[in-house]
Amino acid sequence: MNKKEILAVWIDKYTNRLVRLAYTYVKDWLKAEDQVQEAFIKAFHSMEQLKNSNEPFPWLARIVINECNNSFRKSWREVISDFLPDKKQESSEESYFRAVQEEEVHNAVYDLPKHYSLPITLFYFDELSIQEISEILNLNVGTVKSRLSRGRQLLSKKMKEDGYGGKEIKSSKNVL
Repeated sequence: MNKKEILAVWIDKYTNRLVRLAYTYVKDWLKAEDQVQEAFIKAFHSMEQLKNSNEPFPWLARIVINECNNSFRKSWREVISDFLPDKKQESSEESYFRAVQEEEVHNAVYDLPKHYSLPITLFYFDELSIQEISEILNLNVGTVKSRLSRGRQLLSKKMKEDGYGGKEIKSSKNVL
């Protein structure tokens, strides 16, 4: 495959995950999409630097994080006010309640400090291993584990305080 075909595959496969990751930084869905687009452009121009072409997500995630950090440095005075856009309601009452609960969890996760929300997002929503998260965030495995643990504790406390009906958050990926 040529570079353009590879990029097209990456865009199809990873855009949603990378936008969620970028959102944890910029707290605005449109800005997150812009950051991911910029990251894809940079990835396209530096594909030869990718060491493990079988699994490019950690490399792409690192580029997105760098783009978000650069954007934040450029516009640190800007006040970020939008959180989550309105979601389309499904017709079934059950699916509606499920969507509301998922949104509450997402809101609670995104309200955590960034050093807790990032590992939680990568672990639970993107289903990355602790090792992969440590590589993406340039942290020790132990640091990632402790941030996940502390983040779960804060998340559980926050959900209870905010009336999300928060239950004890356990370390199983299926619980969150």
